Amino acid sequence: MDKRMLTAAATALWIAAAGAPAQGPDAARPAGRDLGAETVTKITAPFTVAAVGDIFEPQPLYSDAAGFQSLIGVMRAADVGFANMESSLVDLRDFHGPVAGSLAPLEMGASMRAMGITLVNHANNQALDGGLTAMVSTDEALDRLGIVHAGTGRDLQQARAAQFLETPKGRVGLVGMFSMDDSSNYGPNFTFSAATYRNGDLGGAPGVNALHLTAYHIVSPDELQALARIAGNAYGGGAANGSGAQRIKFYDEWYQAGSDGGGMHYEMNAGDERDILQSVRNGKVYADFLIVTIHSHQTSNYQALGWGGVDHTPPDFLVKLAHESIDNGADMFIAHGVHALRGIEIYRGKPIFYGLSSFVFQFGLQPGPSYDVLGNERGMAILESPPNQESVLTTSRFEHGQLVEVRLYPVDLGGASRPISQMGIPLSPSASEARRILEELRELSAAFGTRVVIDGNVGVIRLDPSRQGAGERSEVSR
Repeated sequence: MDKRMLTAAATALWIAAAGAPAQGPDAARPAGRDLGAETVTKITAPFTVAAVGDIFEPQPLYSDAAGFQSLIGVMRAADVGFANMESSLVDLRDFHGPVAGSLAPLEMGASMRAMGITLVNHANNQALDGGLTAMVSTDEALDRLGIVHAGTGRDLQQARAAQFLETPKGRVGLVGMFSMDDSSNYGPNFTFSAATYRNGDLGGAPGVNALHLTAYHIVSPDELQALARIAGNAYGGGAANGSGAQRIKFYDEWYQAGSDGGGMHYEMNAGDERDILQSVRNGKVYADFLIVTIHSHQTSNYQALGWGGVDHTPPDFLVKLAHESIDNGADMFIAHGVHALRGIEIYRGKPIFYGLSSFVFQFGLQPGPSYDVLGNERGMAILESPPNQESVLTTSRFEHGQLVEVRLYPVDLGGASRPISQMGIPLSPSASEARRILEELRELSAAFGTRVVIDGNVGVIRLDPSRQGAGERSEVSR
């Protein structure tokens, strides 16, 4: 069964599970399979997944630098390599769509494949930078390169369904998505890129698999009531459920009473959440190993919200979604988008990477709003801050269907310390910088009960499979 047939079958299974009427009398149905048996990790041979964050690569990247080759060697040695695809692959010699920052020549795809990247998420805020033409061109170019991509499609059925990579050790599935909230830059400004469902022969807009969110600003109970009084005086609005309401909509923003003033709370659209988790279950039925990934710019506090914001703490919905994905069959959950590192959790024996930052981050080479290259770069200089220029390459090793070790290889992206032509190229950092990055990630991961051991210039999370309960968070070695 080729990839297109398998994707069609996965989509059909999704539609059936979403409520298609049963055929024939119930008595004629065979006994149903056990979902738990279908959603375990089915690759039992030693199996390693290398995973990194965002790829911004406006030109094909090849380098003989030892610091680059050492990282790429780790990626190539893995059974599969994952990244988030922020660049758009087009034939610039004959491209008639809009030219925007993420566009790259078709040749860039081959250099990415040469790095060992075989799986990518394509659902993100850059997917339609060159319009639908560039989105389709990118997907077709990735198909020709044998790089499996998820999160975009001709309609939401296709964009939301798992996609599959055949490996000698088993079939690997990928479900990709992009979270859009209702208040920040990464919501209303990108709703146009969301794919929609096809109903028979009707409708079905192409685009990305969007997870829609409602954002709530956290204020104190007294502040909430003050907002309610102002709303009542200004336009007759305020607390819909009386003066004691814990939430109000003040003009176009939602506010919620809480103790963490300035924080952000998010709630997932119930329909999106349900259907995405159905795609996770269906994808795992067809796959022997399943990765779920999301491009998310949402932050846990208002101060970090918006373009260039840095927040090392994942928002509440992201933790909930990661756990739900694993509960529904995912073997790994990977988040990216904020261009900063976040902690690592081991949940039910499966790795959750709440923020992998970037891996290739050559934003200074991207086309900008003017012909002044230095002027364009100055407009994005906020991304040269140290938190945006540090990252990790991760490997997760499974044996007998269980996670046994996660290794963390620090990455230096250079930033302002390099000329624009060389910025954003991933290199192994100095020993002191490697230790600083790993110590930061160790602290961020400790909040999730994960212990990172620093072994030279590499971080290591070791697990004892005998202590991994089916429904409990895994313990890590002490």
